[in-house]
Amino acid sequence: SMVVPYPPGGVNDLVARAVADRMSQTLGKPVVIANRAGAATTVASNFAAKAPADGYTIYAAGTSLVINPTLQGNVQYDAKRDFRPLSLMSVTPFILHVHPSLPVHDLAGLVAHARANPDKLNIASSGIGATNHMAAELLKDAAQIKLVHVPYKGGAQAGQDVAAGNAQMMFSAAIEAMPLLEGKMTRAVAISSARRSPAFPDLPTIEEAGGPKGFDVVFWQAMVVPAATPQPIVEKLYQATRKAVEDPELKAQFARQGVELRSSTPEELAG
Repeated sequence: SMVVPYPPGGVNDLVARAVADRMSQTLGKPVVIANRAGAATTVASNFAAKAPADGYTIYAAGTSLVINPTLQGNVQYDAKRDFRPLSLMSVTPFILHVHPSLPVHDLAGLVAHARANPDKLNIASSGIGATNHMAAELLKDAAQIKLVHVPYKGGAQAGQDVAAGNAQMMFSAAIEAMPLLEGKMTRAVAISSARRSPAFPDLPTIEEAGGPKGFDVVFWQAMVVPAATPQPIVEKLYQATRKAVEDPELKAQFARQGVELRSSTPEELAG
């Protein structure tokens, strides 16, 4: 099975399902998705670290795999010791978007509104220690604004709460923000990457919008396995992962949604 650390519907889940489907075709065996959400991905990371190293458990890990040991005291794994890397899978920027009731249309307006209303605006995230939580904290610190952080079990859920007006803003993975923006349920302010996204060419970067210089926060996703997995199995899974991630049709499909599918060697990922 392929363990996914978030509920269905978010960027991690959507990419993992697409890659698992292609891997199933290559391996001739079904690669089934197992969603294990909770504790900002620590539930899944702890589970995957202790899973049998027989090639039957693959972990679609995200950036939180390396962030959580620093931020949370309850992790039962060591990212370098307990896992063997297979390949990078995807890189995606976040879109800072707001509920339409907020009287702001750009980053400067958002910062001014937040300064005028300290601790009255909620900013949602995928969970404590999630990459979009880090983006929120960076922005709060740089702009010297006071926002109330509201963590969720996943980005898709959090985005729905922004659309419903229960939170006023969040950094959502581009693929998760897209349907909300298209449905006019939220309004985009800026994108978190250092460069504009081809999928959102008119959306300024945080720096371009007058935010902190050098602001560059993206979510990466990678495939790893328990550390004791034998080399022949690692090689077989790596080749299947690489073939899936480099599929031109799949790359084009996700690129339209602001997600860059990108593979790497195990050595590159470990570095």
